[in-house]
Amino acid sequence: MRVVIGSLMVGLAFAVPGVQGGNQGEPFMLTNGCINCHGIEGQRPPGVIPSLAGRSEAYLYETLTAYRDGTLKGTIMNRVMREYDDQMLRQLANYYSRLPSGSLGSDCKDASCR
Repeated sequence: MRVVIGSLMVGLAFAVPGVQGGNQGEPFMLTNGCINCHGIEGQRPPGVIPSLAGRSEAYLYETLTAYRDGTLKGTIMNRVMREYDDQMLRQLANYYSRLPSGSLGSDCKDASCR
C-alpha cells in the first residue's frame, strides 16, 4: 500500500507544475497520478478500479468533484482529489471523455457514465 500511495504522490508532484504553467500539455500532465490505478490513457481491464477513457465528461466531473468534496467515499480518491480545483477537475474530465474506450472493455453497466 505504501508503494501505491508513494507512486501516486510522485505522479501528482509531476502533474501540478504542468497545470500551473498553463502549458498545452496540461491535461496529459494532470493524469500522471491516475495512471497507476486507472491505466495508461484511462484504460484498464474491468475490475474494482474503473477505466476512465470514453466516459461522459459530465459523469467524470461530477464523480471527481464528489470525491474531492467528500460526498463520495473511496479508499484513496478523496485524498488525491482534495488538492484539485474545479478547473483541474474539468480538464481531467474533458481529457478522459475524449479518449476512446478501447478494447479493454468497460465496467460501466448503464448509460449514466457514458
